[in-house]
Amino acid sequence: MNERRISLPAFGRALLRLARDRRAVSAVEFAILLPVMLTMFIAGNELSQALTIYRKVSHTGSALGDLVSQVSTISSAEMSNILAASTAIMTPYSASGVQLVVSAVNYTTSNGFKTAWSVGQNTSAWTTNATPPITIPSGLVTDGQQLIVTRVQYTYTSTFSTFMQDILGGTSLTLSDVAYLRPRVSTTIAYPSPN
Repeated sequence: MNERRISLPAFGRALLRLARDRRAVSAVEFAILLPVMLTMFIAGNELSQALTIYRKVSHTGSALGDLVSQVSTISSAEMSNILAASTAIMTPYSASGVQLVVSAVNYTTSNGFKTAWSVGQNTSAWTTNATPPITIPSGLVTDGQQLIVTRVQYTYTSTFSTFMQDILGGTSLTLSDVAYLRPRVSTTIAYPSPN
């Protein structure tokens, strides 16, 4: 039997050798996977950072409400100290952008929730004798009771803001939490009360 060999032009032989060559396959795979790995690393880091800050925002709101609900009267100086102590929870993150609102909200079956008093830091307080600007779940208090409501907001700006804008559609993310507590030592909390 005679075998015929097909003769390839020089260019075709070079392509055939290139297709059979397995050297540098790892480098090619790495070059293909590097953008995917970097994207996953950056996204994981940013998600971890945002979750850590959200936990601090939540803890700040709970601590603020807890400190206010433990007394029957609060002076302006005491409120300043409580706000300062609450924002210290945000350490090591900057507390300059933390927006805090603490309010005493009265509930009656005839009028619903009405703000008795409110204090804001880095944001405006809620309007007194008006319905709160947030929806308070029903069943937390009964007729004639007071509720301490805290709201904390923090704007997280990513280190990789350009990258995050492509994913989230913006360079920052607003993290907020609301806490509800009842007064502990009295039915209402008076503010401001002189010492």
